[in-house]
Amino acid sequence: MKLIARKTRRSTPLAAAALLGAVLATSAASKVTFQVDMNVAATNGTFNPTTQTVSTHGSFNNWDAFPLTNNPAGANPMLYSGTTNLPSNGIVIAYKYVIEPGANYETTATHNRFLDLPTNDGGNVTAPLAFYSDIPPDGTLPTTVTFQVNLAQQINVGSFNPSTSFVFARGTWNNFAADVAMTNDPSIRTTNQFGLVNSNVYVSTYDIAGSPGKSLDFKFYIDTGANWESLIGGLGIDSSDNNNRYFNLASSGPQKLPILFFNNLPYSPLATNSTTFQVDMTAQVTTGKFDPTVGTVELRGNFNGWGPPGGTQILLTNNPAGPNTNLYSTVVPIADGIGANEFYKFWASVAANGGWETFANNRSLTVVAGNTHVLPVASFNDEVIGDFLPADTLVTFTISMTNAVGTDSHAFDPANDHVYVNGIPIFVSWDSVSLSGFELTNNPVGSKLYSLPILIPQFSPVRTSYKYSINGTDNEAGNGVNHIRYIRQTGTYSLPLDTFGTMTAEISFGNFKAGPAVAGHVPLSWLGRPGVHLQSRTSLSTGSWVDVPGTDGLSATNYPISGATQFFRLIKPYP
Repeated sequence: MKLIARKTRRSTPLAAAALLGAVLATSAASKVTFQVDMNVAATNGTFNPTTQTVSTHGSFNNWDAFPLTNNPAGANPMLYSGTTNLPSNGIVIAYKYVIEPGANYETTATHNRFLDLPTNDGGNVTAPLAFYSDIPPDGTLPTTVTFQVNLAQQINVGSFNPSTSFVFARGTWNNFAADVAMTNDPSIRTTNQFGLVNSNVYVSTYDIAGSPGKSLDFKFYIDTGANWESLIGGLGIDSSDNNNRYFNLASSGPQKLPILFFNNLPYSPLATNSTTFQVDMTAQVTTGKFDPTVGTVELRGNFNGWGPPGGTQILLTNNPAGPNTNLYSTVVPIADGIGANEFYKFWASVAANGGWETFANNRSLTVVAGNTHVLPVASFNDEVIGDFLPADTLVTFTISMTNAVGTDSHAFDPANDHVYVNGIPIFVSWDSVSLSGFELTNNPVGSKLYSLPILIPQFSPVRTSYKYSINGTDNEAGNGVNHIRYIRQTGTYSLPLDTFGTMTAEISFGNFKAGPAVAGHVPLSWLGRPGVHLQSRTSLSTGSWVDVPGTDGLSATNYPISGATQFFRLIKPYP
């Protein structure tokens, strides 16, 4: 029997199939070089090159340490650098430079540093030369930076009137406040995707003081209608901060940024879509967060001023006689350019988060050619019933404190120090009083292992985000960098062993494997969790997927050999 596995997050397959035992294609890779000048840090006593080293921590390595090295005989002995292979996947990575041991993160003025990864194999990239904590040597001159924005589509849809409107580049350097208006440069001519030429590029130039290599945020702003850009994540976008644009300040000027389209929208024809929005409230109803007898569900977006109190209310309604009484929907006419992104969220009269969905980024849709646009069903807050524990579960947390050192450089002393866990079931204040009920005990006594069983209530998320502490302060890793694990069975469950300072982020489910046949059965194993089960069928392209009984919440089964080719997938059903 040939076994093929796949992974699915909803009832519709979303992931590509993989042939077990075959060599899988690897994603293209590029060489990425990080570099930081430590001269000022060494001079002001922040860094001691004889006892300390430098590393890069970032989203590309789960915020672990990627060591950097210097050349003592080089032209700049305090220049630390390192090159690593990263996927050429066209994403933005966040990172910071860190002094070791102790994971002493640099304090940059605004946020993490950012870097666009290439989208093609061999598109190597070097991070801009930076100074630790964005503290440059004395005498650094301001850099002249030119911003350019194409307003052709904003003129087309009426959001910008060249006779009466003004556009600005607002960013970190001017506190996102009004500044010198950008002016049209008719000599800059562009051609759109339909072959039409226009000269609607507006330009402004600023002298920006700052440390070379510093990541600075900005957006374009049209004064007519107080119109800030609404962007979604992508290259050149800081998705951690209101989806602002960013650029890295050059080490010497002048610096000209590329021509950007306002809202990333090129010139295109207009369309009006009768758009159907649908949201499933099943998880909210089941967990008691929403009462359909008295509660209301709304659609709030840029197309209705983000709803009350300042905008227009758009209510969604359910069908009490329908197959899913928790499905709420509405139809809204949306007029914009084809390809334009419209942003929105669902709002419901629930206690948490003032009614808003809680994930960071807004939802988005793209205006299409034609009149009718039916959006797929969404789950409120992207939560489905399988994301919550079906029963109270006693979960044991265990951590190894061997060679543990906090970000405050305090080395763990088992004779005098205490170990706590925070974030279960929610984060509390970082102090020994607030964490008194979350102290781990030495088990077995005399080892470097500490553990604590905690009762997690029914309907708590199966995804746990938590952090350990030495003596009650937030000192295991950088701010907001947590362990991410999943409670994979109900009743009682022991999380895998954690190591202090190694911030593990588990995948939700997957890692399907098949072992050699034994006594007419093939052992199958995977990373499971409540709400996820196994399905099979004999063809990848035809036929119905059939549930493998009793696999919900399990991580293994023995499947009887039938002699036929067999395909498997893991599924987290909707809703």
